[in-house]
Amino acid sequence: MTPAPIAPPAELSLEEYRFLRQLGRVADDLLEESLRERETLAQCFRRCFPVLLSHTGARAIALTTRDEELVEQTWSEGDWGGVFPGSLLTGAAGVRAHEGHTLVIQTLDVAGSPVGTLGLLFAGAPGDAEARARQLRTLDTLAEELDTVLMLVHTASEKHQVILQCNEHLANPVFEAGMDQAVRTLAQRVRLPGFLLLYRDAVQPHVLHYRTYRHGQLEYESGEQPSAPLETLLHQHGTRLLHGDAGVLKRLFDGRTTEAVLISAGARSEPLGKIVVWNNEGFSAYAMDLIRVLASTLSQRLLDYNRERIHLSQFFSTEAINALLEDPDYARHLRAQEQEVGILFADINGFTRICEQGFDSPRSIARFVDEWSARAVDCIWAHGGVFDKMVGDCVIGLFGPPFFQTDRVRRAEAAVRAACDIQAFTAELGAREEVSALCQRVGLPGLGVAVGVNLATANCGLFGPNRNYTAFSSGMNQAARLQSLAGFRETLVMQSVHEALKTSQEPFVRKLQVGPLTETPVKNVAQPLRHHRLSL
Repeated sequence: MTPAPIAPPAELSLEEYRFLRQLGRVADDLLEESLRERETLAQCFRRCFPVLLSHTGARAIALTTRDEELVEQTWSEGDWGGVFPGSLLTGAAGVRAHEGHTLVIQTLDVAGSPVGTLGLLFAGAPGDAEARARQLRTLDTLAEELDTVLMLVHTASEKHQVILQCNEHLANPVFEAGMDQAVRTLAQRVRLPGFLLLYRDAVQPHVLHYRTYRHGQLEYESGEQPSAPLETLLHQHGTRLLHGDAGVLKRLFDGRTTEAVLISAGARSEPLGKIVVWNNEGFSAYAMDLIRVLASTLSQRLLDYNRERIHLSQFFSTEAINALLEDPDYARHLRAQEQEVGILFADINGFTRICEQGFDSPRSIARFVDEWSARAVDCIWAHGGVFDKMVGDCVIGLFGPPFFQTDRVRRAEAAVRAACDIQAFTAELGAREEVSALCQRVGLPGLGVAVGVNLATANCGLFGPNRNYTAFSSGMNQAARLQSLAGFRETLVMQSVHEALKTSQEPFVRKLQVGPLTETPVKNVAQPLRHHRLSL
């Protein structure tokens, strides 16, 4: 049946005016009490509906709206004659007959945004135009009280859903991918013409990275898709861009309303980064609230991301870390696995004598070792190796991990090239005036290093309570023993390395001079070490 047309507003009688005013007060009091008690929608309607039925004289009441999980639900009270009221509320707004009774329906909305549908079922067939108008005014009075409350619930629920989605995205092991998804989700709910994330590098805090978005889509990023204006600002101001207001950045986004949210690791610590958003028309309180929550979540994610990078930076080069963290399942590369790897042990010649006779304090020893070992590790990383650990002044490197994409020949080549580089820079370091004088003082011909290189099967991965990347095998022990046999500025390689290098086509490797095979018995090793002396 077609709903009866809504009658034009008629002049209210004093009696009806008092009734509607009292009804509004009753509904308002019920809703306020429910809000004070922080009740769910279901609890709220259980509280309100019986009282409203009593005051309106209606047979039944029903409301269809979304619950706190943003799932559409219908709540009802009274006698609907065994019919599900939700299906009745899908009809057009107005007054119509239903099973010999009168059904009055009205859409609830705030500022044009629908938040639900409210219906009252009155006993008896629809009356005349004036009776229908009174019923509509009764329903409208209730609607005015309910729609604002429902809008608050819906807004809070939507905000909560957005926050959960952003948190889920930011949990992505690939930080950049999670960030892109979070901004895209945010832009689907609020107008977000411009968004900038500026953040420190975890390993090199003086270096800043950035990602900029246009309407939720990635526009520029440091590295692969650089922004020329941003690159200029970074060059001019560096990490100062993270401090104070966004004045400098505002000039970059000229003519736009800009808000900056600092992402800070703590009240007294250096900021991790900054969010800047811009929009010609500004942002609503709803939008800014979401942006602030995203900033808070992002702060924690950046802290976690930085911890990951700092932990991995103990073993891997920046390139390897980037490649690892671009893989959502990068942990699989770090799990223990048995592979043939290149193994390098490098130890400073005469280090004990240098420490006892050459330095005036432990601090001086530490500074010297720190400089030498940092450059030795750089040599290992430059050839795709992994820094295993440092034992005293001995640096240990592995070649092959963490991806094991190269064959045994490439791994042997990388280990040998790193050994040659370590020999070369150590000799250069020994030529410095203060180091040369130190060597003369302790009776050494110069600064040298003894290196042992092996190619052997080992179990590689993260081990121990500190989750250090290392390897275990008899081949590691052989490399250590081989290094101890090496003399001044001497590199010894196991026979397995020599056999692998025979097939190498690398010009550098083919220029190497290999000494005759030597067998050397060593303590606690069943078979003599079979090795060659290597030189340029």
